[in-house]
Amino acid sequence: MDQWSEYLDLIVESICANGGRSCINASVIVVPRRGLEIANAVARRLEDIQPRTIDDNEAILSAFSNPSIAEAINATISQALDEPGATECTTGPRLVPHDGALYLRPTVVHCDSISHPLANREFLFPFATVIEMPQDEMLSLIGPSLVVTAITDTPEFIADLLACPQIDRLNLGAVPTSRVSWNQPHEGNIFELLYRRRAIQKAGM
Repeated sequence: MDQWSEYLDLIVESICANGGRSCINASVIVVPRRGLEIANAVARRLEDIQPRTIDDNEAILSAFSNPSIAEAINATISQALDEPGATECTTGPRLVPHDGALYLRPTVVHCDSISHPLANREFLFPFATVIEMPQDEMLSLIGPSLVVTAITDTPEFIADLLACPQIDRLNLGAVPTSRVSWNQPHEGNIFELLYRRRAIQKAGM
């Protein structure tokens, strides 16, 4: 991950595509080292994303039709940040009114441990935590994952990823978590009741 800066566009797209509301958006970035540095760099990129009018073709963020949901999410995050072990890397207000609606701006949090209450959470807006841990512990700690994008050239780790039963959709290389090939299996099909199947994508060499 020493070339992590080459993958900032990939990380931002994985977090923010579809307004950050899809089940296949990235919510956790797990790295073996330089976690806080990566979290700060991602945060700087996401801070450029601001609420826009609903008819703006450049809009990325989605307004909350029910303001109380945005307020509740914002309060949950703020309360969890009061617990030791987490640092918010984004700056400025998270809950923002704009053009008569409420928005939540993208948020990046660095967590010291995956046991922190924010370390493995998903929310209805672009939100991600960055956690540093040894590579050989990652697959045993991240838990069930709908989609994982793995940036690695370590054959042994790739073999472990391919064998991991907790990963439903595996992307090897520079494939955003939000990119779906519709000719590959996805959850929700009756086939899932009968067989175990997985989706794997690999970026071109």
